Amino acid sequence: MTQAVIYARFSPRPDAEDCDSVEKQRERCRAYCKAHGYGVIAEKDDEDTSGGRADNRPGLQAAIALACKRKAVLVVYKLDRLARNTREALDVLERLQESEAGLVSLVEQINSRSPMGRFFFTRLGAFAELEREQIRARTSAAMRGYQASGRRMTRADRCPFGRQPDPSDLSRLIDHPGERAALERIRQLREKRRGAKAITAVLNAEGFPCRGQRWHLTTVRRLLAREEWGVPNK
Repeated sequence: MTQAVIYARFSPRPDAEDCDSVEKQRERCRAYCKAHGYGVIAEKDDEDTSGGRADNRPGLQAAIALACKRKAVLVVYKLDRLARNTREALDVLERLQESEAGLVSLVEQINSRSPMGRFFFTRLGAFAELEREQIRARTSAAMRGYQASGRRMTRADRCPFGRQPDPSDLSRLIDHPGERAALERIRQLREKRRGAKAITAVLNAEGFPCRGQRWHLTTVRRLLAREEWGVPNK
């Protein structure tokens, strides 16, 4: 007989009368388990607890741990009782699957041990990855916009080479005269088709300021790539 662990969560809200109590959730999960021949070995719950995070719900953590230990099915009435976002739901599923346990959600009619259930979670994972990529793209675009307008997005000691915090407004960046001169010298040498090694030697010989005791080849290569001047094969 397949073993099952039932989990329920209830967090009162102004419209609490329209919400399913822990006991109602349990009753429906018990009925599901009986109809499918699952033997319920434990029932865990979190009352008056927000579903914003999974790691601060002792009932959920205990239910997951037991399901993993017994290779049982974790049964919830609805996915939002388990987690409030896609990534967290997938994290729980991955923990269960690593231990050969499973996940069932009644309302969504999902059973991770069935072909359709596995298909659903595969698609869910794809949408979660798409969401993460979109967030990264928006964040990157916003940071590029801020930097283009002169706004500092990093610690003062991690400003892009050639820039420094504005003493009158530390949230903004201004040109660093010495470092800009070094960049201009790199550009001149690159236009003369000098390789990265040769440029590094010239910068050290001419004493241009750097962020360290001396110029290094890796630093010059990085700046050449950043400024899109290209690096010849020398």
